[in-house]
Amino acid sequence: MSVVAALLLLASIGLVVLVVLYFVAPGSLPEPAFLQDDYALPTLPIPAALMPESEVPTLVAAIELPSATPTATEPPLAPTWTPPAAQPTATPLPLSTLKPSVTPSPLPTFPTKTPTPTYTPTSTNTPTATPPGPTATPTSTRSAYPFTKTDNSPFYLQNHANNAGCGWLGLAGEVLDLERNPVPIGSYRVHVWGSGIDERVLAGSAPDYGPSGWEQFVFDSPVMREYNVQLESPSGTAVSQIYRVQTRTNCDENLLQLNFVQNH
Repeated sequence: MSVVAALLLLASIGLVVLVVLYFVAPGSLPEPAFLQDDYALPTLPIPAALMPESEVPTLVAAIELPSATPTATEPPLAPTWTPPAAQPTATPLPLSTLKPSVTPSPLPTFPTKTPTPTYTPTSTNTPTATPPGPTATPTSTRSAYPFTKTDNSPFYLQNHANNAGCGWLGLAGEVLDLERNPVPIGSYRVHVWGSGIDERVLAGSAPDYGPSGWEQFVFDSPVMREYNVQLESPSGTAVSQIYRVQTRTNCDENLLQLNFVQNH
Protein backbone atom coordinates (compact mmCIF):
# COMPACT_ATOMS: atom_id res chain seq x y z
CA MET A 1 0.00 0.00 0.00
CA SER A 2 2.83 2.43 0.84
CA VAL A 3 4.72 1.67 -2.36
CA VAL A 4 1.73 2.35 -4.55
CA ALA A 5 1.08 5.64 -2.79
CA ALA A 6 4.70 6.66 -3.20
CA LEU A 7 4.63 5.85 -6.87
CA LEU A 8 1.48 7.83 -7.40
CA LEU A 9 2.95 10.78 -5.56
CA LEU A 10 6.12 10.70 -7.65
CA ALA A 11 4.15 10.45 -10.84
CA SER A 12 2.01 13.40 -9.86
CA ILE A 13 5.05 15.52 -8.99
CA GLY A 14 6.73 14.68 -12.28
CA LEU A 15 3.60 15.51 -14.18
CA VAL A 16 3.32 18.92 -12.48
CA VAL A 17 6.97 19.69 -13.24
CA LEU A 18 6.51 18.82 -16.90
CA VAL A 19 3.40 20.98 -17.15
CA VAL A 20 5.16 23.95 -15.57
CA LEU A 21 8.17 23.62 -17.89
CA TYR A 22 5.86 23.35 -20.85
CA PHE A 23 4.14 26.64 -20.08
CA VAL A 24 7.21 28.55 -18.95
CA ALA A 25 9.45 27.44 -21.87
CA PRO A 26 7.20 25.81 -24.37
CA GLY A 27 9.94 25.40 -27.03
CA SER A 28 12.58 23.85 -24.84
CA LEU A 29 10.83 20.49 -24.32
CA PRO A 30 9.34 18.15 -26.86
CA GLU A 31 5.66 17.71 -26.54
CA PRO A 32 5.20 14.83 -24.17
CA ALA A 33 3.67 11.73 -25.59
CA PHE A 34 0.86 11.76 -23.05
CA LEU A 35 -0.25 15.18 -24.35
CA GLN A 36 -0.62 13.91 -27.88
CA ASP A 37 -4.03 13.05 -29.11
CA ASP A 38 -3.21 9.42 -29.84
CA TYR A 39 -1.27 8.75 -26.69
CA ALA A 40 -2.62 6.05 -24.48
CA LEU A 41 -1.77 6.09 -20.84
CA PRO A 42 0.07 2.92 -19.76
CA THR A 43 -1.57 0.82 -17.27
CA LEU A 44 0.39 -0.45 -14.33
CA PRO A 45 -0.16 -3.88 -13.01
CA ILE A 46 -1.93 -3.75 -9.74
CA PRO A 47 -1.72 -6.67 -7.39
CA ALA A 48 -4.82 -8.64 -7.13
CA ALA A 49 -4.93 -8.05 -3.45
CA LEU A 50 -5.04 -4.34 -4.03
CA MET A 51 -7.59 -4.35 -6.74
CA PRO A 52 -10.90 -2.93 -5.64
CA GLU A 53 -14.07 -4.64 -6.51
CA SER A 54 -15.07 -1.79 -8.86
CA GLU A 55 -13.17 -0.74 -11.93
CA VAL A 56 -10.21 1.59 -11.56
CA PRO A 57 -11.15 5.12 -12.75
CA THR A 58 -9.51 6.33 -15.96
CA LEU A 59 -7.26 9.36 -15.60
CA VAL A 60 -8.47 12.43 -17.52
CA ALA A 61 -5.97 14.58 -19.38
CA ALA A 62 -5.10 17.78 -17.59
CA ILE A 63 -6.80 20.97 -18.83
CA GLU A 64 -4.49 23.49 -20.46
CA LEU A 65 -4.46 26.66 -18.39
CA PRO A 66 -4.40 29.94 -20.34
CA SER A 67 -1.40 32.19 -19.86
CA ALA A 68 -1.85 35.43 -18.01
CA THR A 69 -2.06 38.41 -20.41
CA PRO A 70 -0.49 41.52 -18.90
CA THR A 71 -2.71 44.58 -19.03
CA ALA A 72 -1.33 48.04 -19.64
CA THR A 73 -1.41 50.23 -16.59
CA GLU A 74 -1.90 53.95 -17.28
CA PRO A 75 0.23 56.32 -15.23
CA PRO A 76 -1.72 58.17 -12.57
CA LEU A 77 -2.95 61.58 -13.63
CA ALA A 78 -1.28 64.59 -12.07
CA PRO A 79 -3.62 66.50 -9.77
CA THR A 80 -5.08 69.55 -11.46
CA TRP A 81 -5.18 73.03 -9.72
CA THR A 82 -8.63 74.10 -8.72
CA PRO A 83 -8.94 77.90 -8.29
CA PRO A 84 -10.42 78.97 -4.96
CA ALA A 85 -14.01 80.06 -4.90
CA ALA A 86 -14.40 83.77 -5.60
CA GLN A 87 -15.21 85.88 -2.55
CA PRO A 88 -18.43 87.86 -2.76
CA THR A 89 -17.72 91.50 -3.59
CA ALA A 90 -19.36 94.31 -1.60
CA THR A 91 -22.13 96.03 -3.48
CA PRO A 92 -21.78 99.83 -3.06
CA LEU A 93 -24.81 101.58 -1.65
CA PRO A 94 -26.48 104.05 -3.98
CA LEU A 95 -25.47 107.63 -3.32
CA SER A 96 -28.12 110.13 -2.37
CA THR A 97 -29.37 112.02 -5.35
CA LEU A 98 -28.99 115.76 -5.00
CA LYS A 99 -32.16 117.74 -5.36
CA PRO A 100 -32.17 119.98 -8.37
CA SER A 101 -31.33 123.53 -7.45
CA VAL A 102 -33.81 126.24 -8.25
CA THR A 103 -32.51 128.43 -11.00
CA PRO A 104 -33.79 131.97 -10.45
CA SER A 105 -35.59 133.42 -13.40
CA PRO A 106 -33.85 136.42 -14.87
CA LEU A 107 -35.37 139.68 -13.73
CA PRO A 108 -36.74 141.94 -16.41
CA THR A 109 -34.46 144.79 -17.33
CA PHE A 110 -36.06 148.22 -17.34
CA PRO A 111 -34.55 151.20 -19.07
CA THR A 112 -32.75 153.52 -16.69
CA LYS A 113 -34.11 156.98 -16.24
CA THR A 114 -31.70 159.69 -17.23
CA PRO A 115 -31.65 162.31 -14.48
CA THR A 116 -32.36 165.84 -15.53
CA PRO A 117 -29.54 168.29 -14.96
CA THR A 118 -29.82 170.22 -11.73
CA TYR A 119 -29.01 173.86 -11.26
CA THR A 120 -25.77 174.48 -9.37
CA PRO A 121 -25.96 177.73 -7.44
CA THR A 122 -23.02 180.05 -7.51
CA SER A 123 -21.13 180.80 -4.35
CA THR A 124 -22.22 183.78 -2.31
CA ASN A 125 -20.42 185.81 0.30
CA THR A 126 -20.49 184.00 3.65
CA PRO A 127 -21.15 186.37 6.54
CA THR A 128 -18.53 186.46 9.25
CA ALA A 129 -19.71 184.91 12.51
CA THR A 130 -20.08 187.36 15.36
CA PRO A 131 -18.58 186.21 18.67
CA PRO A 132 -21.42 185.39 21.05
CA GLY A 133 -21.97 187.46 24.13
CA PRO A 134 -22.48 186.14 27.66
CA THR A 135 -24.87 183.18 27.91
CA ALA A 136 -28.21 184.07 29.40
CA THR A 137 -29.09 182.24 32.60
CA PRO A 138 -32.38 180.37 32.12
CA THR A 139 -35.07 181.24 34.61
CA SER A 140 -37.47 178.75 36.16
CA THR A 141 -40.72 178.25 34.31
CA ARG A 142 -43.47 180.24 35.91
CA SER A 143 -46.24 177.97 37.23
CA ALA A 144 -49.84 178.51 36.22
CA TYR A 145 -50.65 178.52 39.95
CA PRO A 146 -49.09 180.79 42.59
CA PHE A 147 -48.17 177.80 44.79
CA THR A 148 -46.25 174.58 44.02
CA LYS A 149 -44.88 171.79 46.17
CA THR A 150 -41.32 172.10 47.47
CA ASP A 151 -38.58 170.26 45.58
CA ASN A 152 -38.17 167.58 48.27
CA SER A 153 -41.90 166.87 48.66
CA PRO A 154 -43.40 164.47 49.30
CA PHE A 155 -41.19 162.65 51.83
CA TYR A 156 -41.95 160.00 54.47
CA LEU A 157 -41.45 160.11 58.26
CA GLN A 158 -42.50 158.17 61.33
CA ASN A 159 -45.59 159.49 63.10
CA HIS A 160 -44.38 161.95 65.77
CA ALA A 161 -47.23 164.45 66.22
CA ASN A 162 -49.43 162.20 68.42
CA ASN A 163 -49.28 159.11 70.64
CA ALA A 164 -50.95 156.70 68.14
CA GLY A 165 -47.58 155.38 66.94
CA CYS A 166 -47.98 152.73 64.21
CA GLY A 167 -51.77 152.73 64.64
CA TRP A 168 -52.04 155.85 62.58
CA LEU A 169 -51.65 156.89 58.91
CA GLY A 170 -51.89 160.48 57.70
CA LEU A 171 -50.80 163.33 55.44
CA ALA A 172 -49.37 166.63 56.74
CA GLY A 173 -47.18 169.63 55.83
CA GLU A 174 -46.95 173.43 55.92
CA VAL A 175 -47.55 176.39 53.57
CA LEU A 176 -44.76 178.98 52.90
CA ASP A 177 -44.82 182.37 51.12
CA LEU A 178 -42.36 183.81 48.56
CA GLU A 179 -39.75 184.38 51.30
CA ARG A 180 -40.32 180.80 52.57
CA ASN A 181 -41.96 182.11 55.72
CA PRO A 182 -45.15 180.57 57.14
CA VAL A 183 -48.33 182.10 55.70
CA PRO A 184 -50.87 183.58 58.15
CA ILE A 185 -53.12 181.08 59.89
CA GLY A 186 -56.33 180.42 57.98
CA SER A 187 -55.20 182.25 54.82
CA TYR A 188 -55.24 178.94 52.83
CA ARG A 189 -56.70 175.47 53.15
CA VAL A 190 -55.58 172.02 51.92
CA HIS A 191 -58.03 169.74 50.09
CA VAL A 192 -57.39 165.95 50.50
CA TRP A 193 -59.56 163.33 48.71
CA GLY A 194 -59.43 159.76 47.42
CA SER A 195 -59.61 156.20 48.88
CA GLY A 196 -62.75 157.10 50.83
CA ILE A 197 -61.50 160.52 52.07
CA ASP A 198 -62.71 164.01 51.05
CA GLU A 199 -61.61 166.62 53.61
CA ARG A 200 -60.34 170.23 53.83
CA VAL A 201 -58.04 171.46 56.62
CA LEU A 202 -56.81 175.03 57.30
CA ALA A 203 -53.15 176.03 57.09
CA GLY A 204 -51.95 176.66 60.67
CA SER A 205 -54.38 174.14 62.26
CA ALA A 206 -51.50 171.70 63.09
CA PRO A 207 -48.66 173.65 64.75
CA ASP A 208 -46.64 170.43 65.31
CA TYR A 209 -45.50 170.78 61.68
CA GLY A 210 -44.87 174.56 61.84
CA PRO A 211 -46.84 177.79 62.34
CA SER A 212 -48.67 177.17 59.05
CA GLY A 213 -48.86 173.40 59.47
CA TRP A 214 -51.75 171.16 58.40
CA GLU A 215 -52.61 167.47 58.99
CA GLN A 216 -55.19 164.96 57.71
CA PHE A 217 -55.72 161.50 59.28
CA VAL A 218 -56.62 158.83 56.64
CA PHE A 219 -56.37 155.35 58.29
CA ASP A 220 -55.58 153.56 61.56
CA SER A 221 -52.64 151.48 60.24
CA PRO A 222 -49.96 151.76 57.55
CA VAL A 223 -51.48 150.71 54.20
CA MET A 224 -50.71 151.52 50.59
CA ARG A 225 -53.31 153.93 49.23
CA GLU A 226 -53.44 156.84 46.80
CA TYR A 227 -54.75 160.36 47.54
CA ASN A 228 -55.10 163.73 45.79
CA VAL A 229 -53.78 166.90 47.48
CA GLN A 230 -54.41 170.53 46.35
CA LEU A 231 -53.97 173.97 48.01
CA GLU A 232 -57.00 176.28 47.86
CA SER A 233 -57.97 179.79 48.94
CA PRO A 234 -60.46 180.11 51.82
CA SER A 235 -63.23 180.49 49.21
CA GLY A 236 -62.26 177.21 47.45
CA THR A 237 -60.26 178.60 44.51
CA ALA A 238 -57.38 176.30 43.50
CA VAL A 239 -54.00 178.00 44.01
CA SER A 240 -51.88 174.89 43.12
CA GLN A 241 -52.14 171.95 40.79
CA ILE A 242 -53.42 168.58 42.00
CA TYR A 243 -50.67 166.28 43.35
CA ARG A 244 -51.33 162.53 43.50
CA VAL A 245 -49.46 160.80 46.34
CA GLN A 246 -49.22 157.22 47.69
CA THR A 247 -48.87 156.08 51.30
CA ARG A 248 -46.64 153.19 52.42
CA THR A 249 -47.05 150.10 54.62
CA ASN A 250 -44.03 150.66 56.89
CA CYS A 251 -44.50 151.93 60.47
CA ASP A 252 -41.40 154.07 60.02
CA GLU A 253 -43.05 155.78 57.03
CA ASN A 254 -46.68 156.16 58.15
CA LEU A 255 -46.52 159.97 57.82
CA LEU A 256 -46.46 161.48 54.31
CA GLN A 257 -45.38 165.15 54.41
CA LEU A 258 -46.11 167.56 51.52
CA ASN A 259 -45.10 171.25 51.82
CA PHE A 260 -46.38 174.10 49.60
CA VAL A 261 -44.34 177.20 48.67
CA GLN A 262 -45.43 180.35 46.84
CA ASN A 263 -44.07 180.54 43.27
CA HIS A 264 -45.04 184.12 42.29
